[in-house]
Amino acid sequence: MFGFNIGKDKGEKEINIFDVKAVDELIDKIKERLNRSLEEEIKDQIRKLKVEYKRDEQNAINTGITAKAEEKAKEWICPRIPAWVNSDMLTVLGFLSSFIIATGFIFGFSNRWYLILVIVGLILNWFGDSFDGSIARYRKKTRPNYGYYIDHVVDGLVVLILGLGLGLSGFFKIEIALAFVIMYLILMIHVELITYVQNEFKYSFGLVGPTEIRIIGILLTIVMFFLPVKYFDILGYTLTQYDFFASFAVVVMGMIILFSILSKAIELDKIDRKRWK
Repeated sequence: MFGFNIGKDKGEKEINIFDVKAVDELIDKIKERLNRSLEEEIKDQIRKLKVEYKRDEQNAINTGITAKAEEKAKEWICPRIPAWVNSDMLTVLGFLSSFIIATGFIFGFSNRWYLILVIVGLILNWFGDSFDGSIARYRKKTRPNYGYYIDHVVDGLVVLILGLGLGLSGFFKIEIALAFVIMYLILMIHVELITYVQNEFKYSFGLVGPTEIRIIGILLTIVMFFLPVKYFDILGYTLTQYDFFASFAVVVMGMIILFSILSKAIELDKIDRKRWK
């Protein structure tokens, strides 16, 4: 009388609502099913966002939030880029924009209007970095080895310049800014090693990729423009509110690195062990 059945099969055990243990088991079962459904839904949404294409001899994968919108933008913009603009010019633009960003942060600490340079620099960096390879593929003038080498060397230098700009600005402690640079470079190394081993180049981790990071940078810069710097004394160590934000980002990146390395190591170990048979 006082019972119900949650299973799909008629033979599944009926739950007595006055049996505490049975009710606890029922709750645990419902939680497990809900968690499984939520996990499957998240994976399904990421699959829908995923953009995958052939990047010369590599499989390029981007699951970032803006991935599909960015690809649509490239399809519209690439045919409209003047013929005299080549991929090398766009690479140089992406590199030089890092100095604009760093200058904006350094001088923006004393005069907030310089922070506008940061936003302009991030937009230019996105355009140069995103379209140098895209325009080469669109015009069928790719240089796989040259492009791969130059692109990633420039990316490393850009991250270093940005880190120095942040650390010398007054908004962030130099050591925290450099910790962010180190974490980002480790992530880059991780991606490069996967590319070498499995011929897959991952643009993003989950829903966040380079474009999403630039958007976060723009939003943070807007906050910096309007919000005065506040100082906090932590055990004799003076930190700003932006130091807390950067420290959180460093911790998150560290967790992503650890999880990615362990999961990839387990995956590669299983692949290699199959060859033993």
